[in-house]
Amino acid sequence: MGEQKRLTQDDVLDLMGKFPLEPMFNKVYITLNNLEEDGSIVLSDNILSDSQFVVAKGPMVNGVEVGQKVLIDIEKLMKPAGYESVNKYEEVREIQLDLVNIDGNAFALVEDRVIKAKDNR
Repeated sequence: MGEQKRLTQDDVLDLMGKFPLEPMFNKVYITLNNLEEDGSIVLSDNILSDSQFVVAKGPMVNGVEVGQKVLIDIEKLMKPAGYESVNKYEEVREIQLDLVNIDGNAFALVEDRVIKAKDNR
């Protein structure tokens, strides 16, 4: 995926009205920022912050607005990916996302139920 810019709330607000995709039903597009303040997202390292921004939302999504900073439940995004090679009883889980690349930035399409809370900090 390569290096990409960490999107701020100002960046997301600039995207409002220009984001080319409109999710259906209860889906939202969110940013994919990592945990580091200065770095780019590196999905291959499984570094994903639970704090993201909503970029677009479907018509059935209530309580969250485009541009809103939200906390996501990363555990709900994880799916089984097999078992540990050393311990056959230890399940390996990976984050599975429906990704889209717009102008060099990756966004994920998720259901609104993975949003735990609005982050007003």
